[in-house]
Amino acid sequence: MKRGYFLIGLMAVCLVANLNLAEEFAISLWPVDVHVKVFRNSQPPEEVAFPLVVKAARNEYESAQIAVRSKSEIKKLGYRISELRSQEGNAIFPADNIQMRFVGYIPLKSNTPGAEVICVAAAPCEIPDPLFEDPEIDLPGETTQPVWITFWIPPETAPGVYKGELGLVADDHEVKIPVELHVYPFLLPNERHLLVTNWFNLGNIAKAHQVELWSEPFWAALTKYAENMARHRQNVVLTPWTLIEVGLQPDGQLTFDYSRFDRFVELFQRAGVADGIEISHVGHPKGGWGGPVELSNVRAKKTDTGEDITLGYTEGLKPLLADLERHLERMGWLERAMIHISDEPAIQNLESWRQASDLVHQAAPRLRRIDAIETIDFDGALEIWVPKLSQWDTWQEAFLKRRDRAEFWYYICCHPYGNVYPNRFLDYPTTCVRVLHWINYVEDLKGYLHWGWNFWGEDPFGTPSDRLPPGDTHVVYPGKSGPIDSIRWEIQRESLEDFEYLWLLEQKLGDVQKRFGVAAAGFEPRRRVLELARRVVPSLDKTPKTPEIIWTIRNQIADEILALDREPFALVQTEPDDGSTLIYGPINLEVRGVVEPGTIVKVNSAKAEVTADGRFGLRASPQGEEGKVLITIEKDGKTKEILRSFTIRRE
Repeated sequence: MKRGYFLIGLMAVCLVANLNLAEEFAISLWPVDVHVKVFRNSQPPEEVAFPLVVKAARNEYESAQIAVRSKSEIKKLGYRISELRSQEGNAIFPADNIQMRFVGYIPLKSNTPGAEVICVAAAPCEIPDPLFEDPEIDLPGETTQPVWITFWIPPETAPGVYKGELGLVADDHEVKIPVELHVYPFLLPNERHLLVTNWFNLGNIAKAHQVELWSEPFWAALTKYAENMARHRQNVVLTPWTLIEVGLQPDGQLTFDYSRFDRFVELFQRAGVADGIEISHVGHPKGGWGGPVELSNVRAKKTDTGEDITLGYTEGLKPLLADLERHLERMGWLERAMIHISDEPAIQNLESWRQASDLVHQAAPRLRRIDAIETIDFDGALEIWVPKLSQWDTWQEAFLKRRDRAEFWYYICCHPYGNVYPNRFLDYPTTCVRVLHWINYVEDLKGYLHWGWNFWGEDPFGTPSDRLPPGDTHVVYPGKSGPIDSIRWEIQRESLEDFEYLWLLEQKLGDVQKRFGVAAAGFEPRRRVLELARRVVPSLDKTPKTPEIIWTIRNQIADEILALDREPFALVQTEPDDGSTLIYGPINLEVRGVVEPGTIVKVNSAKAEVTADGRFGLRASPQGEEGKVLITIEKDGKTKEILRSFTIRRE
């Protein structure tokens, strides 16, 4: 690469950042939606729009992405991170809260089965996913390289717009990237309002870092993995019951040493993975999936001779479970604990699973049972039901009949695959990851489970096995000092933060409802949030494959959260719901709500009568092709506009 040629390109980007670069310049640089996977041959758009605009609440992570393409090879392409400055005052957004990472690629030799319509690239191909923390890379000519940017907005950050520049650097020259960070004044809750578990492989962590399992270096490595989980809002930890060391005394009594078990739980709690202790499976299907379920034996050591022995249920597992329940209570952990019986019981082995579950319950009656399930009849034998996403959709009527007797989560794994349901496979659109926890809100499912957080094979960065859909096994990769994030893992955190936006909007609507008292008794805060969330997830078989509706609704949720903190206060509800399809001839639409007494309310310019306690109601006619209804609230010189929209059907 010629040094002067690269300099001209750099200067062009700095001076003409909002325009497409002409062919004669050395590089092209452009922002890319985080849901778009950038390939080696991706080309810049006709129009390049800078600055890079990012919007986030306090206590939130937010991602952004840029792509750079060079006509000539660039050696040691790096980046520069600088502080941003508030436009409303003297506040500074520190450079330490910004992270830039070069995106790596995973080779695929086959696609997810039956997903030829939605796959983002046909195999054989390379899919962008790992986010490497190397400060420099070599960029070949005629190659596009994505760069992932993560902003962490601490709770104490002053709200407002922060502006500045990030940079790509090489050969002492720099491309400046204009950035605008919009920090909302509201605070994303630190508490997790959704239970999330991703199962992980302890042996893979030890092997990746070349340390002995349970050695002090292993505990240090495990801490970094736990901290990564917490940063991504995972709050439930799969805890092996085999960490309990069992001894058999000469008199036949058992002893239970919880040293390693407690250290494991406490490590994850200190890291922030603190809301659920998920005890691993105490049973397994004999002969593989669908076989009869049998409970595990317990390995014990004779305290006088050191001999290892094996104990069956009555002599081993039953007393262990009883003592475990007592220990969890002593530690103050029992309410957060749950235990697996055997994974994925199905109709053909349900009876043996129920027998095993009954035995576990007899031994530890206060320890809630949880399992990923493959059928519908677990009444009286399971407290936390975790059906597969596609089975929740297919068998929902049966599950809903049991909802008052159990807690429901959902899980995905190697299923569902195909063109319809979302999953987090490598070759799926990233929006399929973004909607995962919108699903939790819409379906009122209290938790999420996935088996594959770090179950990588011999080469974590190599071609995925054909046994499972690509990417099913892991969403983090091993690095020198800890886990390497992936695009999918980052977007799943975005989805969890979206869930908290939905939760926060519901809470704020509830606060306004309390403010109005009896007059607002019929208002349903969750109903309004569902109106918005269902724009993103109208049904489980119709989730978006492109990001536009996700951004539209997420921004609207933020706007409504902000509006609820401003006067004049109002609650508005339509019948039918916002976003519904209305059939012409005539259109039947009612708008009702609650405001403070003395407020003037207009619905599409028609004045509504407000009762002494602040209630109002009016028949409305949607306006224009988009079926808009504008509710204007005026009081004490302050005005607020509330918009609802509908689809008008004429045939």
